[in-house]
Amino acid sequence: MTSAINPLMSLASNPPNYEPIARLQNEFKNKDEFISEGILPYLEQILFPYLSKEARILDLGCGCGYLVQQLHLKGYQMTGLDASEGVLRYARTNAPESEFILSDIRKFELPATFDAIVSIDVLLFILNNEDLTAVFRNVYAALQDNGLFVFSIPLIELMHKYVEQGYLNHINVNDECAFIELFYYKPEQRMWKIEVTGFELVEKTWKRSDTTWLRKDHFLTDVQSALENVGFTEISHFKAGEETGNACFVCRKRL
Repeated sequence: MTSAINPLMSLASNPPNYEPIARLQNEFKNKDEFISEGILPYLEQILFPYLSKEARILDLGCGCGYLVQQLHLKGYQMTGLDASEGVLRYARTNAPESEFILSDIRKFELPATFDAIVSIDVLLFILNNEDLTAVFRNVYAALQDNGLFVFSIPLIELMHKYVEQGYLNHINVNDECAFIELFYYKPEQRMWKIEVTGFELVEKTWKRSDTTWLRKDHFLTDVQSALENVGFTEISHFKAGEETGNACFVCRKRL
């Protein structure tokens, strides 16, 4: 007799499944306007002034490569890493002069060759402290001495408004695609279950795809402890905008 598998446990042990909706990620997520208005102004203050013109940067959880391309156009030597082959196919088209690596951010191993590593709206999919520490350890190993790690992550201390509302639903539509994300909060786990549905017009026929993701809100002390445990000693953070429950962290590798 085989025991039933808890579907949430299966979700928690694997990266988010982007394969069914890779085209929709490319259509709607982290496009150039969002990057130019919502990401680059921060990086211009906290990252770019401390890098050489041709610094090597790793985008951890790069998705469809739009940030990789924007930073490449600024002269940086860019590498993107993601666990989804589907989104990487788009990334290689969107940023054809950059390098891309297929890997789980919890398990990648790269030599200490990067001057900076960035990870935007990715670590929300890391669901426990052990995996968070594993990601930070991999990042620390891939940074050169004096390298910088910049990332965003949702903190429970900043998420009160969204928890009270109980949802963070997103709907995106154009003439050929629709992308719906419905959020359901699980307070005992500080976790959001995200039911994702996509519609794509393929050869005059609408195709539907469904997947489920989990995202986690973390305690500030847990994030700081995980960073310190792998060796980061210079750690700062700030709230990433008024309409978000994310914090942005800036860490430096010092030996």
